[in-house]
Amino acid sequence: MALLIRKLSSSLSFMVGLVLILSWFYWADSPYFLLFSGLALLLIGIVGVVTTIAKAEEELE
Repeated sequence: MALLIRKLSSSLSFMVGLVLILSWFYWADSPYFLLFSGLALLLIGIVGVVTTIAKAEEELE
């Protein structure tokens, strides 16, 4: 159950990060805070997915 919650939160963070970065790109007078928060959420999502995969592999062994 914990891995499912980790997967969901990581994928949600990844998706929100991508949306923020794309909205910064297409919005004319967008603040840099939007870009940096999108990058932070994107990196958190990537790290979360990688650690979730590693923990799932550990549990299978």
